[in-house]
Amino acid sequence: MFSYERLSSLPVILAKSGITHLLITGDLTTTSSPAEFERSLAFVQDVEKQGISVFCIPGNHDQYTRSAYRDRLFYDYFPSQWDKKSPYSLKEQGVTSCRLSADWHLVGLDTALATSWFFSTGLFSEAVEKNLSQLLSSFSSHDQIILMNHFPFFQHESPRKRLVRGEALRKLLEKFPQVKIYCHGHTHRQCLADLQSSHLPIVFDSGSTVLRKGGSWHQMDILPHQVITNVYSWKESQWEPSRQETYGLV
Repeated sequence: MFSYERLSSLPVILAKSGITHLLITGDLTTTSSPAEFERSLAFVQDVEKQGISVFCIPGNHDQYTRSAYRDRLFYDYFPSQWDKKSPYSLKEQGVTSCRLSADWHLVGLDTALATSWFFSTGLFSEAVEKNLSQLLSSFSSHDQIILMNHFPFFQHESPRKRLVRGEALRKLLEKFPQVKIYCHGHTHRQCLADLQSSHLPIVFDSGSTVLRKGGSWHQMDILPHQVITNVYSWKESQWEPSRQETYGLV
């Protein structure tokens, strides 16, 4: 089902493409074991050696077991606080942020939790909702924000796979038009959706890089008033751009 060897070529490809930031929206592991975290960390370090900044949030597979969730094992390997000056950390408040440029900020959410083997739900808790609302309120109306969360906020998945209180997250996003881009994972389905006409962000689901059938990732070029996105797909033993979309920022 998965082809992890495809990851070996990515650091050099990303660097040659001029990519400056890599966003990983969770599921760096399958069963949240220390060995899997070690391999994931090695990949991230290979990318960082190319001069690329990497930002990771946990997915449900990274918090799958009760012990990994209880011990917050993910944060033994990946940073919980992206800006040391910020009072918010993923481990403690479920949110964090950092400045990417003069105009753009990156916000991360941790909505993953331990579940039984037959469930892969997340939870946008009331506490995390309050923290996210306070964090987003701290930005000016001129700031532009990319929000990362492992789970989609729409309730299209089956009950055993969806984000609990996802509707609350959707309603919160409607209140903060500064959030221009919402990046998520979880579904393993590559998807692009411009929801700005509904007072929601442009949604990016890059799919799964290591998926044997349909592996993909996104390259986003963020300009002052638009986002140009190239979808990369695995074809004939290599990564190739297969689709390009341009979105104006409202």
